[in-house]
Amino acid sequence: MVGRVVAITDAVAAASGPMSLAELTRGTGLPKATVRRIANDLVRHEVLELVADGYRLGARLAYYGFRAVNEEGLSVVAPPHLRELSLRAHGEVSWCGEFFDGEMVFRQLVFGHEYREAVRNQNWPSNARLGSSIALTAAGRLQTAYDAELSERITHTGCAPLTKHSATSPRELGLLLEQARATGLAYEREQVTPGWSCVAAAILDAEERPLGVIGITGRSSAAAQRSTQRALIAAADAIGRDLRSLVRTAIAPRITE
Repeated sequence: MVGRVVAITDAVAAASGPMSLAELTRGTGLPKATVRRIANDLVRHEVLELVADGYRLGARLAYYGFRAVNEEGLSVVAPPHLRELSLRAHGEVSWCGEFFDGEMVFRQLVFGHEYREAVRNQNWPSNARLGSSIALTAAGRLQTAYDAELSERITHTGCAPLTKHSATSPRELGLLLEQARATGLAYEREQVTPGWSCVAAAILDAEERPLGVIGITGRSSAAAQRSTQRALIAAADAIGRDLRSLVRTAIAPRITE
């Protein structure tokens, strides 16, 4: 069964335009009734789309392709921006990550020599261990701000403090999340770890939905400077444009032909 699904999907993907049922039948060598049943089932699951001229790739495959291009794309387009941000912030940790399956996953980090040991000892791959206190981190605040269900839950219950500077009341968190949602920027100073601060900006797609986050974390006050925050927003915008361009190049010909 899986082999037949792959054969039909591959045939549609290889075509220069929509494929009719007859063309799919000839191209795969499968019985017409089998091709119709599997192809229509794939349409119901948005793997294929049925148009006037036949079958073409559907939105679900576009999404999967986007995820793959986005993840790979970050490793291509982000490093120059991260290096520039790290230099601007005097070697502090510049990083980026993507939103995946309800979590922000770190993908790239650039930092000066003095932060090598600190990065090694931190839980950089994930903030999931923080639970609702994720909203205290700059990246987690942006993640929460763009997730209506998560935002409502945290602003209703508040969260456990991580330091004496943590904003944990529902009212405080609500204001911070509202600000993050409105500006696409989040800043925290010693709310997560004493002596550390972080600023992050959301990387958005063409529909203003979050693709990921880019940020600067360190021990100095560089992250609080307006010039650093402006540079961070500019970098997030540039990465978003580059990722959208990669996605269009990789997917658009298959979806729009």
